[in-house]
Amino acid sequence: MRRGAAERMREGAVIVLNGVMRTGGLLERLQWGPEVKLQFFAGRARKLPTPTYAIDRAATRASVTELLALRRKLRGSEALPRMLRAATDSALAAHRMLLAVETPRFYDLSCRQYGGARSMELDADSTNLDLARHVGARLGHIGPTTRPSEATLDAAGFVATMTGRLSAQHPDLRVAFVLDSGIAAKVMAGVSRVRVRANATFTALEAESLWLHEIETHVLTGRNGKLQRKLPFLRAGGPRSTRTQEGLAVFSELHGRALGVERLRRLVDRVELVAMVEAGATFLDIYRHLADHGRSRDDAYLDAMRVFRGAPLVGGAPFTKDACYLSGLAEVYNFLRICMTRGAFELAEVLVSGRMALDDLDELVELRRNGLVAPPRHVPTWLRNWDELVAYFAFTSFLNEIDLPPLERRFSRVRGLVRRAQSLR
Repeated sequence: MRRGAAERMREGAVIVLNGVMRTGGLLERLQWGPEVKLQFFAGRARKLPTPTYAIDRAATRASVTELLALRRKLRGSEALPRMLRAATDSALAAHRMLLAVETPRFYDLSCRQYGGARSMELDADSTNLDLARHVGARLGHIGPTTRPSEATLDAAGFVATMTGRLSAQHPDLRVAFVLDSGIAAKVMAGVSRVRVRANATFTALEAESLWLHEIETHVLTGRNGKLQRKLPFLRAGGPRSTRTQEGLAVFSELHGRALGVERLRRLVDRVELVAMVEAGATFLDIYRHLADHGRSRDDAYLDAMRVFRGAPLVGGAPFTKDACYLSGLAEVYNFLRICMTRGAFELAEVLVSGRMALDDLDELVELRRNGLVAPPRHVPTWLRNWDELVAYFAFTSFLNEIDLPPLERRFSRVRGLVRRAQSLR
């Protein structure tokens, strides 16, 4: 493709993609208002909640038409048109999901973007649910790790801590923190704004985990994408980038030693909840299941809400985003392991240059070579500690090949020691 034609294609695509992004992201428009929760508990949690979605269907259809017109113009096999097609397809997916809220089609579209509990994202015979149950089984014997007396931060204290840390570690990064009573997660990060659930509390480990997940990953990749002068739409990767972005965020927690047992259990449980709804569980079934297993009524409501955002509340067709965190972590972990063994620092660096999917890397590497993608301005801690990562993966890559049964026989006496230690609790 000639340079002039490529430049016109890029400029036209940037105008369209930036335009449709201004209407807000998918997750923002799937949030339930605080009045839904109040009404649910006013009815003593016996009736299905009644969320409403403020979706301008005419404007959303107009955006779909505009994106389809752009998609038809994006011809060519070079890296630039391939990347532009991927970005356009992701934006189209988000808009089509909005038009399909509360219908079975919403679930079908969700599965195409995030996968479902039984999607095989890892290999030919392992599902997301298989991975979750494998991890869950290994966590099964571990008791609570948070002591009742452990100090917690309220939402205001958490914001103060994050603001101070941001000023110290990323002084050129300006982020607004907003208390919001309506979000499902404790914290939701955008490019320039981080929303914190107003009634949330945070242990020290949670605060560290959320710093790494939300600030050091989602804010940084979003801001790096926004700073891409040629391709600024990389600030928002859309649904197709979610598995990679959440995998990066959880990897950051793991690398930073902030992925605690309870946090990992929640990630496992979320895949199980998606599977339950796929099998027909209603919102009330999920809420009662969580309440019966020790969740507070607020936590049970919010975790149930996560898998029913945009979805029919009668079951069978969940919002499947929560099924992709663990598979995303596995993909990112294995990708970085390959980078380390090949000494490919630049490849890992490209991955945090915006919000993107691992599937985009072929195009992004070529675009960086051509000067269309710049190196990231803001670099997460794990990437700054490249030497530490190299040493870690150099050792663990061999450990992954060790056959465990002989070791278990050699250390069989450990089982007796474990039983004796458990009796001390």
